[in-house]
Amino acid sequence: MRAFEYVGGGSEKFWQVDRDEHTVTVRFGRLGTSGQTQVKQFDTATAAAAQVDKLVAEKVRKGYTEVGHPAAATDKPAAADALPDEDTFVVPGSWRRSMLPRRGDGSRPPVLNPDAPAQQRQLLEPLREDISKTLAELSDDDPELATAGLAYLAAALGEAESAAVVPLGAAVVATLAVRLNRLVQEPTLRSVADSWVARYGVVFAAGTAAELAGLTPWSDGILRLRRLPAGDHSGTAAHPFADRVREHLAAATDEEYAAARDALAGYRDDLLRQRIMTAFLLPTETGWVDEDCRAVAATGGRIGPLATTLLHSVGTVAQLDLINGQLITWSVIYSAGPILTMTAAVGPAAAPFLARWFDDGHGSADALKRVLAVLATLPTDEAFQLLLDRADRKYVQPALLDAMRRYPVRALRLLAAAGPAGAALLRAHVRANPDVVRAASPQLSDAVRQRVEAAADTADAVPEAPADTVPPVLAEPPWTVRRTAAGQARLDGLASADRPAIDWQPGEREAWASPPPWNYADWKGERTWLEIGESFRTRRLPRFQEAWVVATAPDEVAGPLLAGWRPADAWCLESWMKVIVARHGLAALPAVLHFVKANPAHADLLLPYTGPAVAEAMADWLARTKSARPVAQAWLARHPAAAGRALVPAALGKPGPARRAAEAALRVVAGAGHESGVLAAARGYGPAAAAGIEALLRTDPLDVLPARIPALPAWFDAALLPQVLLRDRRHAVPVRMVGHLVTMLAMSRPGEVYAGVAVVRDACDPASLAGFAWELFECWRAVGSPARDGWALSALGWIGDDATVRRLAPLIRAWPGEGGHARAVAGLDVLAGIGTDVALMHLHGIAQKVKFAALKQRARDKMAEVAEELGLTSDELADRLVPDLGLDADGSLTLDYGPRRFVVGFDEQLKPYVADADGTRRKDLPKPGARDDAELAGGAYQRFAALKKDVRTIATDQIRRLEEAMVLQRRWPVAQFRELFVGHPLLWHIVRRLVWASYDGDKLVTAFRVAEDRSLANVDDDALALDDTATVGIAHPLHLGEAVPAWSEVFADYEILQPFAQLGRETYPLTDEERAATELLRFTNRTALTVKVLGLDRRGWRRGEAQDGGVQGWLERPLPGNRAAVLSIEPGIPAGMATEWPEQRIEGVWVNNQPSGDWRSKGLVPLGELDPVLASELVRDIASVVS
Repeated sequence: MRAFEYVGGGSEKFWQVDRDEHTVTVRFGRLGTSGQTQVKQFDTATAAAAQVDKLVAEKVRKGYTEVGHPAAATDKPAAADALPDEDTFVVPGSWRRSMLPRRGDGSRPPVLNPDAPAQQRQLLEPLREDISKTLAELSDDDPELATAGLAYLAAALGEAESAAVVPLGAAVVATLAVRLNRLVQEPTLRSVADSWVARYGVVFAAGTAAELAGLTPWSDGILRLRRLPAGDHSGTAAHPFADRVREHLAAATDEEYAAARDALAGYRDDLLRQRIMTAFLLPTETGWVDEDCRAVAATGGRIGPLATTLLHSVGTVAQLDLINGQLITWSVIYSAGPILTMTAAVGPAAAPFLARWFDDGHGSADALKRVLAVLATLPTDEAFQLLLDRADRKYVQPALLDAMRRYPVRALRLLAAAGPAGAALLRAHVRANPDVVRAASPQLSDAVRQRVEAAADTADAVPEAPADTVPPVLAEPPWTVRRTAAGQARLDGLASADRPAIDWQPGEREAWASPPPWNYADWKGERTWLEIGESFRTRRLPRFQEAWVVATAPDEVAGPLLAGWRPADAWCLESWMKVIVARHGLAALPAVLHFVKANPAHADLLLPYTGPAVAEAMADWLARTKSARPVAQAWLARHPAAAGRALVPAALGKPGPARRAAEAALRVVAGAGHESGVLAAARGYGPAAAAGIEALLRTDPLDVLPARIPALPAWFDAALLPQVLLRDRRHAVPVRMVGHLVTMLAMSRPGEVYAGVAVVRDACDPASLAGFAWELFECWRAVGSPARDGWALSALGWIGDDATVRRLAPLIRAWPGEGGHARAVAGLDVLAGIGTDVALMHLHGIAQKVKFAALKQRARDKMAEVAEELGLTSDELADRLVPDLGLDADGSLTLDYGPRRFVVGFDEQLKPYVADADGTRRKDLPKPGARDDAELAGGAYQRFAALKKDVRTIATDQIRRLEEAMVLQRRWPVAQFRELFVGHPLLWHIVRRLVWASYDGDKLVTAFRVAEDRSLANVDDDALALDDTATVGIAHPLHLGEAVPAWSEVFADYEILQPFAQLGRETYPLTDEERAATELLRFTNRTALTVKVLGLDRRGWRRGEAQDGGVQGWLERPLPGNRAAVLSIEPGIPAGMATEWPEQRIEGVWVNNQPSGDWRSKGLVPLGELDPVLASELVRDIASVVS
């Protein structure tokens, strides 16, 4: 073994190297410690010997000297040698790319850029005239600056060399150059510093950096320069020039260093910025640093930038403590340099400062993660405990896991000492590190050892399954096995003969043809369409008006313009593009295709079109673009035959992205039940094409892999996640295979789930698989939900269950308010993907009531998709989504505790209550007691807890839904009424508290109620039989008319409380004058509290689109017949500041002949055209606001 030491510049280190045949072992660290060990294997002994020689030469070059004995003086017992050193702090090599060096810290010396002088000339040449002009103006005010600057400029440009070249001149020119060329890149500035060193030496460069700290440019129309006065503490002293000069000073010879120190001492008199610069350049001058830290601490006001500069020089906790009060957290952690440079010098004692900066929270996600990563490298109990104390905070868990991997013994001790807070992490750590546990056990205290042993006993509650009992796709997945690539059929020259076409769905073209809900008459003004068309052709028309012209101008103007129009900018165009497609059809395809390729978020504009260009774009988006992928999937489902014919050529063409995209698209089409259609399309290209496509579709789905297998994310740790059990629940998937499951999830996408996921789902216990997915999702959330790993959310839809739904739904509702709209929309896909009654119930609940309008609309769209797949309307689907929750036929639930039983019932609001077997009501379900059957009682108690959660969601949604059904006058056939309402064990608790009626068309025939025995009774309590041909609905009080008092008496006699106002509902018939008018005047100029106006969203109203200034000036309520009621308000509701104005004045109420509102009346619909019930409800809504 050869041993070396380095002592100097505040460092005392050892380095040892040994070779045993092909193996090279290196030990290094601080003197007096056992250091760290690295072992590397080589193919030959010669290569190993060459590596030793190379390493020794590097150490000697850095100043290490060889000693005759091992330098690590440690008397630790032999048993400890088997444990890793967890007390020595060694600066990670990766830090050196970002941190600034100190003299003697082992940093690699900088290499002068040989092209530095030329690069300086290249920077200064274009600026010569401006710099000279500024210096000429400066000659009267500060001739020293002007003379020095002109002398250096001439020398730098190679025009003259003079003894007058001094550091001040270089600083003057550098300051002006940076101000004049703000786009200059840091490498160029570093080259300028190199040119100072190369031409004039490192002492000159040090003086230039100090002079730079004393200058500042300014402008009053002309660029000027001045010296900073002594009391000016503004700005920062640091700059890229200084960083590079510091690197050269750290590697300078002792003579150069001493000369530089003497030169810089002359700048330590008055100006604090220059003093801090000298300490920045020579941080090993600890006296300077101490003095400057005291000065910063004593300075009044905030001087954060100067304090951050000084942070690069501190080397002790005392110094850091002095300046900490002046540091601005976001500035300190914005980039890696300051905290890495400081921590490398201060060492582990910096831990509490790092934790404090993280707690401040003033920084980007990357900055906060960086602070935590630095904290995780520090080898002390204090640093580890600081992370552990914050384990539930965002971004902390990955850093804590890193610290656990770096310091496994420390993790054992401190996790065990943390008690319940560290129990889960301790179990995972013990499970992942059995060798460390065995080696460390003798060194642990008795209390810690007992906790570790207890964790080991529970770490693997279920034994791992033998490899041959696990699905092969988990044990040995295809991407881990080297396979011989099968030959791919390639047929060049194929081309689709399909011509572009357009295929509208029923009512779609009419819906797209509806213009935006804004008035664009002002855009036309007094101009003729021919004049506007000429402005369009000559590009004098504003770009945002082009789509308006193409959509609305006469054919003789719009047609010729459309032929050559290729829009790209989406602003103010997207609202017109569907109108253009509906009006111009195929003629618009080139423009639309160009627009959508530039704006994939609007890919839905291509849904009606077919043709090769459209198909290839859809295949590309399916494979590559997250935002357009759902549209691509919808297009393939809508046009399977056209997709097959158009994509066969690309799927058999040249290998590459286009072919892979076409192959994937054809698999999607075939997998959706259209395989025969795809094969038929292939046969149209000949037998060889048919054979190639058949081989493609016959490929084992498990072998269909992405071009690049995703790497497991850094935040994933299998040991931290719950076990995934096989179906027998007696064996668990081995930990080493769990990573393969996560890889399957990572390579999957919504609509394209890797086939292995289904295999795993069939082989594993559903509850444990769902629990694993949820904890994986929580790990993703803990690191800030990085978008690149969004599959962790999508995976809940592939392997989640009803428990997943109950946990996820509240998050989906909250995410838009936290800036997570896209995540919330992805959550809707998860609910639809789980697809159970409970999942769809929650999806429907979000579609009906959530305070974020965009999310509500997306949920409604998703519900419509699900309903369409089932051949139902959204309302019909909602009727069938009410789960029975396992209730008995009479609508109750018996909970069995063994010796005790309890019965659950429901009140008029569907709130569950608990009664003893004898009917005595209890305040709540009691917890299981010692005399109860543990298994029965525990299961019953958990079931009741889940029941309460589900009913809480169901109750609000169903009561609101039935009230809306009364208002919109929905009708059901008698058979459906009996099945969906009377026979439903949960809903019938609401059904029996309402008055229903049979109808013949719009005419009420008979009103009735549902009695306790589920029979039907009229107002006289006589039994009633319904005609099977009739329809049934919830009777509105306007329909009941004079019978309302009689029905109210019946309900009072039976003490029936209604779930919503029906018999006691206020009604508001329109007057004759109001029915003939187009605007409801009874509320004009009335005042309403803004909070009450906002509350109208509970009645189906929504705020209109924000206008200029972000103010929403109206509310709208969609009405049947593609209309909308509009409530115009003043001053309106500012988006994001809803209650900025506490009151609103009602300007008008009218009905638009379109499904949205506006600040002006549209369509002038006479109010008498409204159904009397609907009109009454609109008046009731607004009356509730102004009353």
